[in-house]
Amino acid sequence: MRAGYSEALAMLGYVLGMVITSVLIGWARESDRESLGEVLLMCSVLFEIAFLFGLVRLLLRGLRWGGRFFARRWRPMEPGDPSGSPGH
Repeated sequence: MRAGYSEALAMLGYVLGMVITSVLIGWARESDRESLGEVLLMCSVLFEIAFLFGLVRLLLRGLRWGGRFFARRWRPMEPGDPSGSPGH
């Protein structure tokens, strides 16, 4: 499995974790289980932090990939370049 797919699955897991914990927080508060609700709230915050770090990581990876793409595409043509095109 490629690394991009596992990162996408991790991001999906973070989103599902946030949704499930928010539902369980409501259930815990309705059934007078305040301590469980507080633990679930901490779990939800940790899922949100992990999701934000994942987004930043994907953004930085995309910027790095884009920079390499444009640097390779528009590099000046060297005198001995047999391809005859500036980008290849």
